[in-house]
Amino acid sequence: MGVFDFLRSNHVTLNEEEAERLQNPSKPWYSVEVLPPRNQDTPSTLPYFVSGILEIQNKWLGLRNTSPTVSYEIRRAQNNQLRFQYSVPTKRLERKVRTQLADEIPEVKFRDGVNGLPVYNGETLGGGLLHLGDSDWYTLNTEHDSPPINAVTALLHRHSMQNTKFVIQVLFQPIAAKTLRKWWWRKKAVQQRNYLKKEKQGIWGSTQPTRREKSQAHSINKKIGNARYWTSIRFLIINGKEYTPSRIKELAGGFNRFENPETNQYFNTVTFQPLLEKRLLSYAETVRNREFGGWSRKFRTTQGELASLVTIPDRNQENIQTAQP
Repeated sequence: MGVFDFLRSNHVTLNEEEAERLQNPSKPWYSVEVLPPRNQDTPSTLPYFVSGILEIQNKWLGLRNTSPTVSYEIRRAQNNQLRFQYSVPTKRLERKVRTQLADEIPEVKFRDGVNGLPVYNGETLGGGLLHLGDSDWYTLNTEHDSPPINAVTALLHRHSMQNTKFVIQVLFQPIAAKTLRKWWWRKKAVQQRNYLKKEKQGIWGSTQPTRREKSQAHSINKKIGNARYWTSIRFLIINGKEYTPSRIKELAGGFNRFENPETNQYFNTVTFQPLLEKRLLSYAETVRNREFGGWSRKFRTTQGELASLVTIPDRNQENIQTAQP
């Protein structure tokens, strides 16, 4: 425990002005809520959807990334209503979301989603996020028999953690800029791949790469050679009060399905406990604005990894409204 931990707070109580500010987005967003098909399986991953909405844009001779940011959100503002939505900055991209998702899940239905945060005067607000436990050239698990988001959905059934609201946000943006940071990441990833593939010299002579090292090298090679996205996974806990840290840990458990035993990649959980409560408001504003900012711990994902993270559940659950046949 740190020296000043007794001064830290894991939640802040909102006044009327703060709540009203968080209820309203700082710029227009087009949000599409998805109603899963009733009594039908949905794809375990959505690779064609992710590639179909890909828009790589840059300017200043490729030095600045201007690709649009997309937000996939799971929201429970009421115990009996769990929402799944995609939010995009342009009407054109909203049409792409509807078209591409309907192509992968033909029986899916849509309705307008929501913007801003579901907070009110006197409610408490806390937050946390997930970040990768190892270097992000090691991939997460992308092989699933059912949508991995089912595990997160199961934690948010209408009887769990009652009187607490949740916003789970998976924010992603194609990496397009030709920066020194991008060059350096690629250089280090290539070095690690080559190290894993080569013979190792030991006291008793050389040894061939193990099956696991070959698998890790193959995984890194795929990540180097394919499109990558900046990605951030963030949580907002509303009315969690002193239980905010335990709520965050519980939600994080739903993402255990993404751990990859072949690459040893996994998620670590961070609960924000700043010295100044106002910094929790700053974090909430970056979530509301759907921007990375300094509160993201962003990491690189491939289309395959992202296609697993933004899936639609196929669970029969009382607080999930499905598409009518």
